[in-house]
Amino acid sequence: MDTHHVSRVLTVEELLRLNEEQNLALKLELLSAPETLQQAITSEEIDRPGLPLAGFFECFEGGRILIMGKGEMAYIKKMEAQNDTKNLEKLFHYKIPAVVITHGQTPPDSLKNVCHHYQVPLLRTKLPTKQFIPMITSFLTDYFAPSINIHGNLVSVYGIGVLIVGKSGIGKSEVSLGLVDRGHKFIADDLVRIRRLSKAEGYELIGEPSLHLGAFLEIRGVGIINLSQYYGEGRIQKSEHVGLIVELHEWDSRYQYDRLGLDDRFEKILDVDVPKRTIPVSSGRNIPLLIEIAAYREIMRRLGRNSAEELDQKLLGLLKK
Repeated sequence: MDTHHVSRVLTVEELLRLNEEQNLALKLELLSAPETLQQAITSEEIDRPGLPLAGFFECFEGGRILIMGKGEMAYIKKMEAQNDTKNLEKLFHYKIPAVVITHGQTPPDSLKNVCHHYQVPLLRTKLPTKQFIPMITSFLTDYFAPSINIHGNLVSVYGIGVLIVGKSGIGKSEVSLGLVDRGHKFIADDLVRIRRLSKAEGYELIGEPSLHLGAFLEIRGVGIINLSQYYGEGRIQKSEHVGLIVELHEWDSRYQYDRLGLDDRFEKILDVDVPKRTIPVSSGRNIPLLIEIAAYREIMRRLGRNSAEELDQKLLGLLKK
């Protein structure tokens, strides 16, 4: 497969834009100057700066969004009253990408001044701290998940993300069109972004378009078509768990194709094993139908059913008689 690893950086400006576009409901507003919005967020982790404000900086790494709730605000105001804000100043020596104040609180002047001096974006949310932290953490974990771009198409078939790969011109887009015509859901054409997310046990792979430009598909001899106009939005899906790789292979009589399906084959994507099938392409073969069957077979495999093994057991039973 033709792959390209992706490293991501999130600016504060991009965070605010995504909050609006994706309805993240973070309820963020900018309190500092717009010039600070180009600060880069590079970590999925966040920090509560209670201990550093009290003067304990051991194990404090910086480089993370600071979340300040009612406790932090009260402590900073106390520092102001005592005319001792050296720990606040020292805190911002650690390259802070952004500060978020929760509960809709008004920031103390000392905090506004230090953010202005170090050009750190100062944001505010009306959400309480206990609600905002899991929301922003979930978004950042998803955004910074390890990812890779793979040349291929992605279609959801029976709820399984089928990654269709093969050399250029083999017919990946035509096959995707055929699957959509059979009632399945289109996700991406030509370039698929796959992210690795943690779950309770191990990891899962989520596939989506590398660029969210719409449900456009290139069909050689026809041109660019918008699938949502032909089949409706119900046949379009934003993302799907990647559960099967199908490689389209130009028919070669010398190639050893799997004819029985007794041995499961896998390919690693981001160190996660994904079941893989190689389907030979030749005139007269209904490839969308074969991929549909391959996806259904994968569902049966997960349920512990294997047609090849069942046939093998029956044949062994007959031989024993």
